[in-house]
Amino acid sequence: MKIEPASKSDIPAMMRIERGEGYARLVGRWEAAQHAAAIENPSCRYYLAREEDDIAGFAILQNVGSENRCVRLRRIAVQHAGRGTGSRLLRSVLKICFDDLDAHRVELFVFEDNDRAHRAYLKNGFVEEGVVRDIHRDAEGTFRSMCLMSLLKPEWKRPA
Repeated sequence: MKIEPASKSDIPAMMRIERGEGYARLVGRWEAAQHAAAIENPSCRYYLAREEDDIAGFAILQNVGSENRCVRLRRIAVQHAGRGTGSRLLRSVLKICFDDLDAHRVELFVFEDNDRAHRAYLKNGFVEEGVVRDIHRDAEGTFRSMCLMSLLKPEWKRPA
């Protein structure tokens, strides 16, 4: 698997992944204009996971270059869950955050019912900081709570 920065031309492929069955409830989804604005934002980074010529997944980072050196992992999504692609992408993105972007802290919000992602974050050293109640309103108008998790650079175990 190869990790590389994404460009505007990759937005349709990323949107196809976001629109996979059940993904809207697990990771959310944006329209093309929202992705286009974010990808142009200097404090945002998009990364693709490529397997051969196919986009296997992507990750969105926010707050890059912040004074507090706190990067937010906004979204990570893969084409085919359960094959290890998400875990490999997460480890690669953490390496970028801590080694290349000089982050001290990487934080994320995960929906309370996204058990697979929650387990993957714990396995990679993230710590639960608490539940943020009704922080997200979905397309149906339902409010949902999310768990705030973080990983600090001194806690991070670099991949071998």
